[in-house]
Amino acid sequence: MTAATVDNYVEVADPMMEVVDLTVTDGYTFVSRKFERLLAGIVSVNEDNDFHINVTLSGETATINYGTGGTVAVSLMLFGEK
Repeated sequence: MTAATVDNYVEVADPMMEVVDLTVTDGYTFVSRKFERLLAGIVSVNEDNDFHINVTLSGETATINYGTGGTVAVSLMLFGEK
């Protein structure tokens, strides 16, 4: 598992939410700084690309998956608990 590059860690006041901007390649991971257990995640591509992307959660780790090669910029919104 390769770690995603964090481009921007967005400070949010909501104690149940964490938001980061990342540069990723298929299969890259992000480990939450805020939560011990992730409950839900939303990922969106910040570029004009037409492909499916999803996030898989396991414990405090989010894995970004998509079927095409190359590096993309994404925004990741996570919900979790400590």
